[in-house]
Amino acid sequence: MSVTASITNVSRGSLHDGPGVRTVVYLKGCGLRCMWCHNPETLSKQPHVVQNAQKCIHCGRCIELCENRSVGEDGQLVYDKDNCRFCGKCADICPANAVKIVGEETTADELFEQIKKDAHYYSTSGGGVTFSGGECLLWPDFVTEVAKKCKAEGIGTAVESALFVPWKNVEAVLPYIDLFFADLKIADSQKHKKYTGQDNVLILENLHKLTRSGKPCIIRIPVIPGVNDSDKDIVGFAEILKSLGDGISYVELLKYNNLAESKYLQIGAEYTSFADDPQTDEQMERLAAAISSKSGRKCIF
Repeated sequence: MSVTASITNVSRGSLHDGPGVRTVVYLKGCGLRCMWCHNPETLSKQPHVVQNAQKCIHCGRCIELCENRSVGEDGQLVYDKDNCRFCGKCADICPANAVKIVGEETTADELFEQIKKDAHYYSTSGGGVTFSGGECLLWPDFVTEVAKKCKAEGIGTAVESALFVPWKNVEAVLPYIDLFFADLKIADSQKHKKYTGQDNVLILENLHKLTRSGKPCIIRIPVIPGVNDSDKDIVGFAEILKSLGDGISYVELLKYNNLAESKYLQIGAEYTSFADDPQTDEQMERLAAAISSKSGRKCIF
């Protein structure tokens, strides 16, 4: 029987998550709680009710239909997450598409059928599938099974991971993944714990092993204003990068943005803003040059 995983989205036609045209699969669940997370709906392995208040026409159909009394109205639609069983009836009946359940249990066979739809684009562009999240490596059996099927059909494979998982999870998928994108968020371990909920000891252990595994790896650093962009942070990143293996293709800096704010509102979570605007290209160029000169690694943004 095909293994299953909880998936929030399958995004076709991506050009930013690996070479060529790609299908990106977002899996639910993550062991970190980064305060700047762009996909808060993927953090828990459990389903989420997502409500777009701007679309809601307050027809009351979901209130009448809900058997668990998890939805009511007091000036605005309110969900009681403790009572919700994520049956999906409210989403099915909503005429305005203001409610949806995020997190669909999907088999490896079902996902592979979706991935195959763009096989022509993969072959002509050198693209393929990218497993992301959340943390896709919390589902190693699922990723392995789908990746095996992709490799058998000549479809390229990539993984985006924060590497906060047991090494055995990484090791399980290694034979079937062509390229890894690995996050390096904060160099200092205690500071890492403050902003992500966990220290970076396991992450660095896995990074050392991965960059010596023979698989190409792109290190991604999300640059968060006031969190990991000081001179001390840059020196810390450089020291870590110097200690890693030869598998690093390059280091990529990611600009900060607050585009995920609406997602937090829709799932009823608190949003933390670190800046009103992204960094300028000049700021990113200076950071990339500093990391490159201190680490000896190619660094871009």
